[in-house]
Amino acid sequence: MKSLLILGLATLLLTGCARFGTQPGASDLTENWALSGKMAVRNATEASSFNVDWEQRAQDFEIELSGPLGQGAVQINGEPGKVTLTKGADQVTRSTLRELAYEITELDLPLDYLQYWVRAKPYPGIEAIIDRDAASRQVQSINQSGWQVDYPLYFDETGESLPRRIDFARNGSSGRLVIRNWVSEL
Repeated sequence: MKSLLILGLATLLLTGCARFGTQPGASDLTENWALSGKMAVRNATEASSFNVDWEQRAQDFEIELSGPLGQGAVQINGEPGKVTLTKGADQVTRSTLRELAYEITELDLPLDYLQYWVRAKPYPGIEAIIDRDAASRQVQSINQSGWQVDYPLYFDETGESLPRRIDFARNGSSGRLVIRNWVSEL
């Protein structure tokens, strides 16, 4: 019981440090960045939530998805034209993150767009409508490829702040990403 209490207190302390520590601004991010958070996704028949640890290095990425206390961990490694999911000894490879996710979960999610949307930017080369707050100039929403992406929370109210929460929805599929921590340099 005592060790469980110590573990709980250590978790609260670490979570508190990540949550209330200074977060980088949008201009601090280079093409190499990382985030940690929690994501929930759903459609009419399925729903799932998991922890997300994402490292982006230019066009290459590494994403770890896990349930509570790291159970059911899945590793996703990607580079242009190739995305591989590894869970234990099993591996699945597809050409895009969206393809891979659909095959595994049957959820049609815009995961290829997320590396841009998490930074409140539209996916390049595809038309988008961007709505900004008049005072802070922060992105309030992006409408792209039929997806409505909303930014209800930022780490602070300056125009340079990074998103803390992102909601996205289209045709009955939706997701929410709550970001606990950003890292600007890897």
